[in-house]
Amino acid sequence: MIIVDPVVLGDVPFMRASAKWVYDRTGTLVQVPANTIGVTYDPADLSKAPWALLEAAATNIALQSEAFDDARWGKNGVTVSPNAIAAPNGALTADKLVESLSSSGHYVDQTITINGSSQYTRSIFVKAGERGQVRLEMYSVPTVGARANISFDIASGTFFGEASAAGVVQTYSALRLPNGWWRLFQTFNLGTADTSCFFRVCLLGPGGASVYQGDGTSGAYVWGAMMGEGSYVATISAAVTRAADVVGAGSGLVYSNVPMVEPPYNVATTYAKDAAVYDPATKLVYLSMVAGNVGKALSDPAFWNKRTAINRWAMFDDRNSTQTSNPEEIVSVFSAQAITQGLFAGAMDASEVRVSMTHPTRGLVYSETKSLVLPRSGSSFFGWCFNRLRLRTWFLTLKLPVFANALVTVAIKKPGGVPKCGMCLLGPTIDVGLSLMGLSTELKDYSTTTFFTDGSSSTVERGFSKKMSVDLLIDSDRVETIEDDLIKRRQKTLVFLGSTMRGDTMLVGRFSSLRKVIDSFPRSKIALQIDGVLSQ
Repeated sequence: MIIVDPVVLGDVPFMRASAKWVYDRTGTLVQVPANTIGVTYDPADLSKAPWALLEAAATNIALQSEAFDDARWGKNGVTVSPNAIAAPNGALTADKLVESLSSSGHYVDQTITINGSSQYTRSIFVKAGERGQVRLEMYSVPTVGARANISFDIASGTFFGEASAAGVVQTYSALRLPNGWWRLFQTFNLGTADTSCFFRVCLLGPGGASVYQGDGTSGAYVWGAMMGEGSYVATISAAVTRAADVVGAGSGLVYSNVPMVEPPYNVATTYAKDAAVYDPATKLVYLSMVAGNVGKALSDPAFWNKRTAINRWAMFDDRNSTQTSNPEEIVSVFSAQAITQGLFAGAMDASEVRVSMTHPTRGLVYSETKSLVLPRSGSSFFGWCFNRLRLRTWFLTLKLPVFANALVTVAIKKPGGVPKCGMCLLGPTIDVGLSLMGLSTELKDYSTTTFFTDGSSSTVERGFSKKMSVDLLIDSDRVETIEDDLIKRRQKTLVFLGSTMRGDTMLVGRFSSLRKVIDSFPRSKIALQIDGVLSQ
């Protein structure tokens, strides 16, 4: 049996003094407000799990990053058609570089102040037009021989024709976006003492030629030039800095896309009858019992009616009968501040769960996508075609990497519907021995039925809970340690995994009885009675 010992979750502060651009679930660039963590998708593969994007501060020193018709961008053999098509952020702001009729190089460039002996990263978004190949050139000024050039075929997504001077070090990569866009990255060190360079974007002609006879109409699309690290930073007339991401101390929820409907309780506010508020400490909703309700403690039942947890926190309370719901997907980011290998989600109505882990310095270290759709064929054509689609109501992973200060992102999806989740628990795992055959579960219904003399009856429907009895086989030299571990966790809600292969032996609850049997050398037994949390 494996036990997941959940960490206690609270609210974890997050700070970033500026906005930030990330990719949403459609692969579109969207801006995240200041002091909100950026959760991004891989635009090249939207089926992957989203992750919390943690970055250091970075400055874009390329000016007019989206306006190549501006005078800061020099033109040679090209004209710029501004706002020609939709950019990667969906706005009509991408420009087209249109080649002239001359036989020459066809490019735009900008002179940028640098330290020639330092390493830099630049990037730009490109999309094919009539011309499907471009070249990025970086020349030191005035040492023109110090250069780092790469050519890119937009249709095939491949680089070719790398050219760099002796002593110049460069690496490069490309990220595919939807709708034909690519973001090209180039990291280089020109190795000179010069203080400026050309940031140049060239159209390439037939056969990848950099000098060719233009036709006056052909070209390619560009957007979002950046001289700086990481996620995109837009500029106009001055350099712009994206502030560093800073996760506050403590374990808990860093981000959720589930909106907060009820306002937090304010002792100075006057509330109308039936007005709803929530307690920031407990995350429980309270309804006002009277009109003109002001200054009354939430614990006073004459003035406030305690309800369940707010929607955002329903999946983190001690009941699986309260569910968090949100259209399309529920996205949550946790800071465990502990080594956490296990994640369990239950009481779900969803089609897919995606989990990722992000380390502050190593980046994305884990990603998993799991479909909750169960096979329905029964090895028959009729079953495949006509059986009702069934969804698994739980998700479990014990594979999270061993990092104490990483962030875990969980996305629960139901495209076209409203996903729901009643339990989400994250924590370290404990191996308490081998579950023996004979493990049993039962359902305890707390409803009551009253029978009357005329034979009729009346039923008061209440909740139910699941119970499990399991015998564990343990090496005798570990019995005392495991017993102590369990005693320390009595009256704590845990995830008990009788078998990781069978969902019906997974139970969220507390053990009510522990019986130790010194059976034989070298192994002994522990018998556990486990009471699940209340369900409706």
